[in-house]
Amino acid sequence: MVNEHDLANVRKSYGRVISKGKFVERFYEIFIKSGPEVRRMFAKTDFAKQSELLERSLSMALLFPQRNLIARQVIDRIRTSHSRNNMNVDPALYRFWLDSLVRSVAEHDQEFTPELEQQWRRVLQVTLDYIAEGH
Repeated sequence: MVNEHDLANVRKSYGRVISKGKFVERFYEIFIKSGPEVRRMFAKTDFAKQSELLERSLSMALLFPQRNLIARQVIDRIRTSHSRNNMNVDPALYRFWLDSLVRSVAEHDQEFTPELEQQWRRVLQVTLDYIAEGH
């Protein structure tokens, strides 16, 4: 379980980075370059729509470890859509997603520290593990 201190710091950091217009765009630049399999998965993606989805789902991913019911519903939909029966997203790719996200946060949050990086990773790993279990 994630502690409240980690959650509070990550939420504040997310507020700082999301207010900067290029955060999500930069995340996708980094993520797509993280490997050929990722590049293939996003070859025909409408990035305007995908960016909007990421902003909403990332907010829910940050609420999920608190057992927020709305976040649970959203993350359940992502878990189903990413399962082997649907988009078949290899759970091994979630590491690239998290690394790319943290790198983008580091570039956009003027208060980023190694401790904050670990907090981001701990908070989001709870959600990513849940999604991966549904594969």
